[in-house]
Amino acid sequence: MAFSRKHHAQHCIVDAAAPARRSRTSGWPDYLTLLSTWQPFARLETKLARARKQDEPVLYQHILPGLDVLLCGVRGALPPYPRLAELRARCLEAIADALEQPLDRLAQGGYWYERDGFACLVFASCSREAVLADYGMATR
Repeated sequence: MAFSRKHHAQHCIVDAAAPARRSRTSGWPDYLTLLSTWQPFARLETKLARARKQDEPVLYQHILPGLDVLLCGVRGALPPYPRLAELRARCLEAIADALEQPLDRLAQGGYWYERDGFACLVFASCSREAVLADYGMATR
């Protein structure tokens, strides 16, 4: 899903007195800020809450275009899990970290992040069927 033209235009205003070269402080939001305000992340809290309450992993398809996340409690971990705001921040950090790693690994099973009894697996959407089979989940 692409950004709307209105959203893009808000960040592309050019000052005539500004230098032609764009610097890092040109007004573009940093990547994590952009991720946290992107519309599909609005469902992240719901998915995290569901994953905390049930013993089965919860799939978040296309959290970013072409990227899925599997959220789950770690086997043997006992609640209480961290608050939803903290889990959301950790999930966004895990996604950002996974995107900094070699992308081939995302398609070969993804990256596993675990802390305080809660985990997320960040992987490429093209490998969803294989990942879900590994976790005993039917493809949807």
